[in-house]
Amino acid sequence: MIARPLVQRGLPVRFVQAPADVRRVRTDPGNWWRHLHRARFQDVAPGISVTERSTLQPGLRSGLAERVDAGLLGAFLRRSGWDPALSVFMLPWEWRAARGLGGRVVFDCTDDWARLLPQAHGLPDQLRRIADEADEVVVVNPVLAELFPGRTPVVVPNGTDETLLAAPRSVEPVPRSAVYVGSVAERFDVDLVRAVLTALPDWTLTVYGQLVFPLRAQAARERFLALEQETGGRFRYAGLLPRNRLPEVLDGAAVGLIPDVASRALGQSSMKTYDYSARGVPVVATAGHLERSGDAPPHTYVVDDAEEMAAAMVAAAEEPAGCVEDRIAWAAERTWDRRTAAWLEATLGILAGSPCVDRSRTQRGTSLSS
Repeated sequence: MIARPLVQRGLPVRFVQAPADVRRVRTDPGNWWRHLHRARFQDVAPGISVTERSTLQPGLRSGLAERVDAGLLGAFLRRSGWDPALSVFMLPWEWRAARGLGGRVVFDCTDDWARLLPQAHGLPDQLRRIADEADEVVVVNPVLAELFPGRTPVVVPNGTDETLLAAPRSVEPVPRSAVYVGSVAERFDVDLVRAVLTALPDWTLTVYGQLVFPLRAQAARERFLALEQETGGRFRYAGLLPRNRLPEVLDGAAVGLIPDVASRALGQSSMKTYDYSARGVPVVATAGHLERSGDAPPHTYVVDDAEEMAAAMVAAAEEPAGCVEDRIAWAAERTWDRRTAAWLEATLGILAGSPCVDRSRTQRGTSLSS
C-alpha cells in the first residue's frame, strides 16, 4: 500500500522477501539455489519489482545464524547491484547486512518482535545496534519507540486507501454477523473467539486472510481451523480476499473484530482498524495496542475478555448511525497517500508538500528488505 504512492512520486521500489531457509531444498531445491547468491527481480506492478531470497537458517535462531544470514544477505545485495537512495530494513536480525550500504539506511519497525516471536535470539542487542547506526528509525506505534534506546523514532502508523473510502455501498449489514480481515497467526486468539461465539449463539464470524503460522506452530493452525466444526459452522474461514471485494464484505458485517492475544498485540498498528473504519464498521478489539496507540478510531470498543467482547458486539450492533459517519471521517484523514508523505519526510527528508522528488534520488529509487 505504501509502494504504489512511492512510485507515483517517482520512486521505483525493489522488494526483497523474507528468506526461505534450507528446509525448502526438500520441496523446491532449484528455486532455493537460484535465490541464494543473487536477486532475480520480477515486475509485479508498474515501478515495483520483487525477488525471493534464500538462506541457511533464519537469522533469529541464534547468534551464529544471524551472522551467517547477514553475510549471505550482504553478498546477495552486492551481487544484485543494490544501490538505491534508500534501503529500508524491517527484520532486526537482518540489520548487520545494512553496514556498508550506500544511501540512507532506515529501519521500519512494525511490531514488538520480542512479543510476537519470543523465541527470537539476540533482539535487545540487535535493536540497540539499530538505534546506534540507522539514519532513521520509523515505528508504527508510539510504544515501539521504547525499543530503541537513545533514539526518538518517527511514528508513522498504518492507513487505508481512497478506493475503499469511495466505493459505493452495495449491501446492507447482516444482523449479528462479525468479520475479521487480515493475516491469521498465533496472535489470533482462538480460545477467545470460541468463548464469544458460545456466549452469542445467534452470531456468526467469517475470517478472511492468509494463514501465516510458522512450521513450529502447526498445532495452533489446526486449532484455528477446528473452530468451524466446533461452532457448527458459525465460524467460517473463507480464505484470501481480493481487495476489490473488501467494500462488499465489510459493508455486509455488523461488527469488525480484532481478537488478538493481548500479550502479543502491544505495539502493532493494525491495518484492519483503518479498513473497518473506512466503511464505518464498528471496531471491537482486545486490549493491547489500540488504547496505547494514540490513534484509535472513534467509538472503538476495547475489551479484556470474552464476556466484554460479547457485550461490546451486541452494543455496537445497536449504536446510532452517527457513529458510522464519525469513523469514516476519521479514516479519511488517514489515507495511504497521507501516510506516504509522512514516511518520505522521515526516511528521505522529502517534505510532505513537495511537488516532486529530487531527480538524483528518483533514479536510484527505494529498496526494501523484509
